[in-house]
Amino acid sequence: MTRWYDRIAHDLKGPLAPLQTASYLLKSEGLPPERQRELADVVDRQARRLNRMIEELGDYARASEHRLRLRIEPCPLALVLDLAIGSVPGSAIDPRYDAGLDSVAVAGDEGRLVQLFASLIAHLQARAPGQTPELRVTAADGRVRVELLGAGPSPDAETLTAMFERADPAPHDEGLGLRLMLAYAIAQMHGGSLAAHAPDGGGLMFVCELPLAPG
Repeated sequence: MTRWYDRIAHDLKGPLAPLQTASYLLKSEGLPPERQRELADVVDRQARRLNRMIEELGDYARASEHRLRLRIEPCPLALVLDLAIGSVPGSAIDPRYDAGLDSVAVAGDEGRLVQLFASLIAHLQARAPGQTPELRVTAADGRVRVELLGAGPSPDAETLTAMFERADPAPHDEGLGLRLMLAYAIAQMHGGSLAAHAPDGGGLMFVCELPLAPG
């Protein structure tokens, strides 16, 4: 755990060096307007990055202690998935629904569910750039099952086991690598489940099950 804290502290320092450098240079006299804009962009970009890291860490801390605030209500699953797909740059997934499931609703917090599926999609796309993951929706026994299959090499058994238990050592979004751990916690807090599998044909599959909304 100490090593994990060390890594978090190290990663949080990442944006500070360019922030400090840009802030120092902005105080220089006679800077051309173009150079001022470049440095201002550096400050803005790194401040946003630092904010994402802090939000990610805060969300994970609250989720690990079941303190995330959830507004549970019927959420159209198709809308949740469309919002998640649209929030991931470059994503062009075309979901496949079993008969009638494109109009079902799940019981959950729309924003957190979008966050969950966006994290899974972004992870799969980062593993296999240029390859579009497949998404299929099925249902049984009052639960909906969302399968996300990405290309690329299959993780080994140890990696699969630890995928939701430890931070990603090379996060794709310049974050802290907690996105999958947070996605797992969100699924659990919705009374659902999230698992990772290595299909026989290769790649990585995420399977998320969530309760259907009553009625």
